[in-house]
Amino acid sequence: MKNTIPPALQQKIMGPNPIKLEEELLRGHKIPENAVVCDLGSGQGRTSAFLVKEYGFTVYAADLWSDPAENRAFFDAMGIDRSRIIPVKADAAALPFETEFFDAVVSTDSYNYFGRDPQYLDEKLLPFVKHGGYLSVTVPGMKKDCHDHLPPELLLS
Repeated sequence: MKNTIPPALQQKIMGPNPIKLEEELLRGHKIPENAVVCDLGSGQGRTSAFLVKEYGFTVYAADLWSDPAENRAFFDAMGIDRSRIIPVKADAAALPFETEFFDAVVSTDSYNYFGRDPQYLDEKLLPFVKHGGYLSVTVPGMKKDCHDHLPPELLLS
């Protein structure tokens, strides 16, 4: 099978194919075009670019570990209007936005890193989503249930 992902995008992959995960997550979504969306845990911006180009959202690419200047250069190289995609260095536990700022928050392959605290969702994330807004989260899954036979790698933490 021929790889159809352009090299510039291949270099941005930080785990499982986030575009495939996001595409499946948003199948049949109800987030309106031109919505203001937070791509929380956006990494190097691949999913943020996808949200702008494929869905017409205005996206805040929020990530603690990626350099906003590098993400901006990537978005510029992709030809994305600067008013449609805003890279932000942000800790998911201390988001720098106004309350009810976003129509939706999308988190692809990252929520499991910062959303483990039982109070996280109610106290740290949902205040930034408008009443009636959307929260869409996806993380890679397992092919079969392994709860009775956990792999040693899952027991490390």
